[in-house]
Amino acid sequence: MALTGSALAADLPMRREAPAPYVAVPVFTWTGFYVGIHGSGIVSGDVRGTTLAPLPVIGLEANVGGFVAGGTVGYNYQFSPGDGFVVGVEGDIGFADFGNRVRATIPGAGSAFARAEVQDYFATIRGRIGYAFGPLLVYATGGAAFTELNIGAGITAPGLLVGSINSRRSLDGFTVGGGFEYALTPSISMKAEYLYTEFDRQVFSFPVPALAVVPRASAEIDIHQLKVGLNYRFNLFN
Repeated sequence: MALTGSALAADLPMRREAPAPYVAVPVFTWTGFYVGIHGSGIVSGDVRGTTLAPLPVIGLEANVGGFVAGGTVGYNYQFSPGDGFVVGVEGDIGFADFGNRVRATIPGAGSAFARAEVQDYFATIRGRIGYAFGPLLVYATGGAAFTELNIGAGITAPGLLVGSINSRRSLDGFTVGGGFEYALTPSISMKAEYLYTEFDRQVFSFPVPALAVVPRASAEIDIHQLKVGLNYRFNLFN
């Protein structure tokens, strides 16, 4: 009987613990739409202007400085989660305040001034291509830029504005640069980038009723920006 019981026990199936459920570890990806805020300093740049005939041709060049601040919207697509190439498109628009003003003293009469200023919108639409090392994205960027430039000149006597002329034109140009972006969380990232922007030369007219001819001048501007930003990414496909 003892032998029979042992044989029966050996034939019974052994009870094993159920295997732990498989839980996939999420892999970070930059794919998705995002919105954000940004601010930048105009660390250097130049505005170049020239008066045109029938005025005497006089050239003027001055350094510019200021800031840009606004909002950002964009989309990234990462070809493989984790490490891999990333492409995207980004647009931003903000308020800009940069330019310069020069003044010259007229002995015994007062002074004359000339200015070139951007105190309006500043927008870009750019492509981005880069490589992601997990939560760190290193990228190059380039595209189109848009703003509005206001230039003017005037003559002042002590305590009195004798006369002034002003003209405003929209400017188009290009922008190129690069930077890096780091994901603080799966949805929030911060970025730092450098952008060089150059706007096409435009002709400005200054109608003056008392003059038979219309004074004209041409001007162009380029700037170097250091920008920082904070983005929120929507995980629509993760």
